[in-house]
Amino acid sequence: MKRLILVCLMVGALFAAMEKPAIEGKWEGEMNGLKAITLTVHENKGAMEGSVIFYVTRNDDGKGVQVVGQDERKMLETQWDGKTLRFAVGAPGFDPDAPGVRFTMTVTGDKKAELKRLGENGQTLALARVE
Repeated sequence: MKRLILVCLMVGALFAAMEKPAIEGKWEGEMNGLKAITLTVHENKGAMEGSVIFYVTRNDDGKGVQVVGQDERKMLETQWDGKTLRFAVGAPGFDPDAPGVRFTMTVTGDKKAELKRLGENGQTLALARVE
């Protein structure tokens, strides 16, 4: 009986270790009803990596606010503790491989997370997993 329990625990631990981290996937956030950001996060050789797409918006020609472009940056200096992913991206107009702006992304529920820009204004944005 003890041997069966031990085997069941070992199999359970193996399956738990094979599960994808909760942060992996494609995430999107909106501001003012428009897509503002897309984050893609995946694990590679035990480390988290990914990319961030920032959507550029403008209010031109009386048509209201519209998405007019995008800027994709890779995640730098990632740290994952099982609940919060810390990372940086290159600042616009600077070397895209040099960390400039820092963020945290915290899983808050099933297919939900919160993105926070660190620093002076500390903006926060709700994210939803889309893939």
